[in-house]
Amino acid sequence: MTAPRRLLLTLTALATSLLFAGCNGRPPTLSIGVLVAQSGPSGARGKDLLQGAQLAAEEINASDFRLDGQPLHIEIRATDDKGEVEAAKTQARDLIDTGVGAMIGPVNSNQAAAVIPIVAAKGLPQMITATSAALPALGQGNVLRLLANDDMQGRAIASFAAESLSAKRIALIVEKSDYGHGLNASVGAALRKFQRDAVASTEVDDKGQVAPETIAQFRQAGVDTIVFLAREPQLMGVLDAIDKIGWTEVTVVGTNVVRNRNVARRPVHVKALYATATAIDAKEFPQGKQFLDAFQKRYNADPVWGAQYAYDAVYALADGARQARSLDPADIVKTLKRIEPATKVNQQMRFADSGEQVYPNIGVYKVDHGAWTMQMMSAVW
Repeated sequence: MTAPRRLLLTLTALATSLLFAGCNGRPPTLSIGVLVAQSGPSGARGKDLLQGAQLAAEEINASDFRLDGQPLHIEIRATDDKGEVEAAKTQARDLIDTGVGAMIGPVNSNQAAAVIPIVAAKGLPQMITATSAALPALGQGNVLRLLANDDMQGRAIASFAAESLSAKRIALIVEKSDYGHGLNASVGAALRKFQRDAVASTEVDDKGQVAPETIAQFRQAGVDTIVFLAREPQLMGVLDAIDKIGWTEVTVVGTNVVRNRNVARRPVHVKALYATATAIDAKEFPQGKQFLDAFQKRYNADPVWGAQYAYDAVYALADGARQARSLDPADIVKTLKRIEPATKVNQQMRFADSGEQVYPNIGVYKVDHGAWTMQMMSAVW
């Protein structure tokens, strides 16, 4: 048994008593596990989610938020799975052993796919930002996605490339994972509806790089648009290879996982760099400014990705408990599928029976002067 696991297990009795507190005079406490990467390639996004969750918990704990007449206390317990599947599985079990009543995370689809059955066996509500379309079906009705899934994102990519960009010769770069393969299937099916087929494609491991020779072959094949279905480190390598051969006339369209400040601040020499986004920037929501001001005050920094989704997740879980008048996980899940929870940023958050969002927006952003700027947003593609 590892030291972190021993430490977590020592908290089990305390956590269990807190989870169902209220009958002994102490405030009822909802303990939420935030299982995200805080280091490694997905570390920035994971820390962002954690900070959003912590901010919401602090606000709720400082307010008069009540469960059945008693102040509700929110406790956040965080881990760092480093973006690794086995670490995520171990840490999910550790968090469950300490008595958490809900889970947020993991960040990426391959970790989420491994963790969901573990969490589902306990019936805990699990809020995810991972976008693989297959994920909710791996649970037992307990998985609640906070944003749009990859089937919709794939349709948005194909629609944008074919209709807005008038792309004729498309190359695909696909991560060799469930995430990449799922997106690729969705993009491919949608492209065929627009009478388009990829003229070239390659796969890349999530820890590897696309060979510069492959990029040169894309250019020789007359590719006008690269659809990039992998992650930031691989995108940086692709852009380096494009720069090296002076290929300035190609357009690159990535996905949500590459839409961050690191990518935006990199000098861009291609014709244009776009990314579809299942995670919509907080500033695009009517109530986003209030959240951004609070986040800046608390952390002296702006969110780097989707902190507002974990922030709203904590508020949704708290409101689910309040309206269920219960901390029982099954009651919270059932209630969240019935109500439109009182969230702060995305005030149209609503979960279908499937666990997917009822109003799942996809945005399209473009790098412009070191920042991502929204070009369009829609829930229908």
